[in-house]
Amino acid sequence: MIVVNDVTRIKELESYNFKVRSLFFSSIAHELRTPLNSIFPMVDNLLRFVTDERGLLYLKIIKNSSMHLSNLIEDALDMSRIENNRFEANCDYFDIRNAVEEVAQIMEF
Repeated sequence: MIVVNDVTRIKELESYNFKVRSLFFSSIAHELRTPLNSIFPMVDNLLRFVTDERGLLYLKIIKNSSMHLSNLIEDALDMSRIENNRFEANCDYFDIRNAVEEVAQIMEF
């Protein structure tokens, strides 16, 4: 007995699923990025006017949290780019102490 399976339909569904998933990631990223792009300049403007220490702390936490969310969105987009073979690696140096300090401020709150 011989069993023959036509995998054409399965391959078509996989391709469709891949395209829908990619479109979903890019749409969600765009919708999340739009409000974040308005939060950053507003916080920067408020930082110039707020003088009390507690207000400055809250604004810095808002800014750091927004930047963290922005990075998460970029990471999700990077995953989508990797799946689509459109990913470029960029190496960058940063001060780990600043990153730890930002996380500590968020967690302290």
